[in-house]
Amino acid sequence: MSAVANLLEDYSIYIILSLRGAQPGYHWGIFVPTNKPLGEVWHAVNRSGGWSLEIKTTNGIPSSMSLCLVLKVGTATSQNWATLRTTLANVPSSGQPSLNTREAFTCRVWVKDAILALHNAGVIRLTKAIETIEQTALETAEGNRTSIEQGTGAAMVLNSTGFSTTA
Repeated sequence: MSAVANLLEDYSIYIILSLRGAQPGYHWGIFVPTNKPLGEVWHAVNRSGGWSLEIKTTNGIPSSMSLCLVLKVGTATSQNWATLRTTLANVPSSGQPSLNTREAFTCRVWVKDAILALHNAGVIRLTKAIETIEQTALETAEGNRTSIEQGTGAAMVLNSTGFSTTA
């Protein structure tokens, strides 16, 4: 098992940021390991011209060469697992501006909306503003970017964030 996988906590809800090759910024998603390294990932993609939500079970997230940051925002339980999955599957991903922030749609905006939806559904209880979580994610990922690009480091895994009361 990879060093990153060893740091993950099963049924924790993580925001993941991955490098986008030569493009600036990051690709954002949500990953919940269920039997690490195996887990479920939800992310908005636009590979074929329009935005859509991709949901898949994979064991490849922790070993991804482009993975830069894994940021815990809460924990799922057996009691709220079905709610988590239903909530994430129903976060709008059609490319329309966010109903929460009015921002133009991107994978980052989808993740922010998804985290807010999990909060509203009672899966997690955020203790910090979504903007604070976003800023922390961006600043931390930027600090790790060069080592990922140069192949000299691994994704940072932050489990003790204090972003929710379920973390």
